[in-house]
Parts: sequence; structure tokens; C-alpha cells
Amino acid sequence: MEKTLIIGYGSLMSYFGINERIYTRNIEIFNPFITRFKGSRGFNTTRGRCMDIGKIFNPEGSQISIDEVIDESRNTFECLAFYVKDGPLQKIAKRESFPIGLMSEIRSFLNNQNKKDNIQEGMKDIAEFLWTFYAQQDSYTSYQEKIHQYRKKLGKHITFEILNAHRYVPHPVKVECNQKKRIVFGLISIHTDIGAKKDNTKDIALMTFREAIHSDNPPRELYFKDCILGGVHGINVRDILSGIGNINGEMDFYIKNLKEKIKEEWNDTQSWRFHGNNLRSNLVRSGLMEYFPEILKDI
Repeated sequence: MEKTLIIGYGSLMSYFGINERIYTRNIEIFNPFITRFKGSRGFNTTRGRCMDIGKIFNPEGSQISIDEVIDESRNTFECLAFYVKDGPLQKIAKRESFPIGLMSEIRSFLNNQNKKDNIQEGMKDIAEFLWTFYAQQDSYTSYQEKIHQYRKKLGKHITFEILNAHRYVPHPVKVECNQKKRIVFGLISIHTDIGAKKDNTKDIALMTFREAIHSDNPPRELYFKDCILGGVHGINVRDILSGIGNINGEMDFYIKNLKEKIKEEWNDTQSWRFHGNNLRSNLVRSGLMEYFPEILKDI
């Protein structure tokens, strides 16, 4: 059965985050690994304080290992990549609040295109198909403009109104894998009204965690844990943690039971071979040990 590569850069970076939401509870994921992309992420300033991608985002990334050197330039961010079958893909679409019917419309358009081109159905999955909307753009076009054009091209073939909804929309990415430099295509969620968005005339900055918790609609406590528990697997989450400092004890609410959750995340993902067998080393690489040395000193 066909599988689709999903790129999680927020709450989809941890097993706890995947399993915490009812739509994706107990879904089966395959062959998880770490990816790195050029760009930035932060908290959405307009809706729900969820994670989002900034306007400078290169959708061509690469697989990295937990032995990879950390990029200290802060010009990149790391994610969890994993494969799902079609059933769980629909559940992820619901969880991410993709516009209702979007995935079905894309699938229908893909099938019709395959028939038109006399291609056997299933020869090209959704992610690879959507990448064709990026393919013809010249190298001088900015990343933000490429994403803008991608939505316009896609909107010509499906209901355009759903691309204007204030929701996440799936965007294709291209990932160079370590195994024989194989190229795979995947899906990443980008919000429609911020950062790398449809309206490239507005520059709405993403918030740091510190800014988010002092806003009028701070993120849920569990959402923050969903994201940073990706560090259990060696994923660098310093960009999410940066700037939090010791905010007069305010962090206590967001990191309560963090040590226990880290151990739970680790125990529940022993089948994830990519993260190795040294939890402490992963916590150091991710930045969790750096930001919470007292809490994690006994791990």
C-alpha cells in the first residue's frame, strides 16, 4: 500500500504529540528519521498559537543523523519525518485542520491527471504530484513567492476558496535521503495567513515562546511539550526554546512533569532505531539538557 512522507516540525515531532490528539491516536507510522530545512519556525500570532513556518523557507531539505553537527547559525530547523498509509494520512489531515475535502480533491485531480497522461493510478503519490506545482519556477524566485505561486497554481485545479481559509494547507517538500542519495517527496503543513503564506504583501512575524506565553492567547501547556519532546530523539529544538530563560517561575507551568514525559517518550519509541540508544546524548544534542540541566541531571 502506498505511503506518504509527513514532516512534523511542531507537535508532530514526538510520539506524545502524535498520540495526544484524538484524530491521530495510535496511528501506525513507519521509518521515522530527522530532516533539516533552511528557514525558521515559531508560534503563530493569529490563531491558536500553533507552530508555523516563517516566510524564508526552502522546501528542499535533507535527512540527517543524530551524529550530525548542530547548525548554530539558526538559519535552519530540524523536524521529524515519518511515513503513513492512506488511512492515517486522512487522520493527519483532520488533525491539522486542512480544509474539508482538500485531500480528496487533490487525490481526485491526481487520478484524473494520471488517466489523462495514461499513467497507472498510484504511480505518483500526493506529495510528488504536488511538487510538480513548484517544479517550473526559476531559481531566482524567492521562497515566499514560490509558495505563493504554488497555492495559485493549485487553486486553479481545486476549489480556490479552501486555499484562502484560515487553516493549514499541505505543501510538498523534497528530501534527500542518506541511502544512496535517494530523493523522496513529503508533505509539510503551512498556515495560510502568516509567515510563508498566500499573501506575500504582508510580513507578519512569528513569535518566540516567550512572546507567545505573554500574549493574550498563550499556547496550551501540552502543545509546548508536544514540540520539545522531539528532543528525546535528538532533534534540535533550541530555536523553540531560545529566549525562554528563567521567566520568574512562569516556565514551571509549561515544564511540569517534563522529566517523566521524557522517560515515557523514550520508552514508547524504542522501535525508532534512528535515535540510537543513548537518551542523554540525544538530550544534549537537542538542547533540552542545556535549557533544563537541573531537571534532567539524573537522566
